[in-house]
Amino acid sequence: MSSCKKTNTGENPKGTLEQTQLYNLSFHEPSGLTFGPGKASLLTVSDTTNKIYEIDLSGKVIRNFSFKGKDLEGITYNPDKNLIAVVEEKKLQVVLIDYDDGEELETYNLKISVGDESNGLEGISYNHQSGRYYLVVEKNPGRLIIWTPESGVIADDKLTFALDYSGIFCDVENAYLWIVSDESETLFKCDTNRNVLMTFDLPGSKYEGITIDQNILYVVNDDFGTLSIFTIKDN
Repeated sequence: MSSCKKTNTGENPKGTLEQTQLYNLSFHEPSGLTFGPGKASLLTVSDTTNKIYEIDLSGKVIRNFSFKGKDLEGITYNPDKNLIAVVEEKKLQVVLIDYDDGEELETYNLKISVGDESNGLEGISYNHQSGRYYLVVEKNPGRLIIWTPESGVIADDKLTFALDYSGIFCDVENAYLWIVSDESETLFKCDTNRNVLMTFDLPGSKYEGITIDQNILYVVNDDFGTLSIFTIKDN
């Protein structure tokens, strides 16, 4: 399909995203994305229904979960414990849910301050090597939070390279953090110290939840209710 290329005006190396598939979802305002068990499915949340949906890799709903949250924004799957973690934006909460039966297991309040409640938690990703969760705060300022249920907030660091931060994916095998910005319309490839290594222009705004398998990017768009698949090219 289309290739997304823009003029490189920044100092970071610029890669490209080539869109290969676009699927319409049957629910509105998808706002987070993660692979399910074995990368055979995807899990996402809806701003509108505040429910969790499991979809196939073509966007078709396999099931929705019994849990219903409030202000759901991000989601990740923990294969170590076969559970799902979702974030509730304004409450600054992480809710753990059993993958098999969809029942709520535990809720944790993150002890952080965000000032304006509209700039709460936006994304979450699980690092299966360290057992830690990585979360982003949207803006004013944007922040990267490292957290575990056992230890609480381990790190709380400011982010300054984008207008906002709407999703995150931990590439554990390659030690990268991939962070997407809705307002900057950009995907950022970072090291684990939050340094930007490469940027990729997205074809518009409202791209939020992301997950990556090698050089394939899966991303949902909050406005259009779509699942897009891109090939990542480092040029």
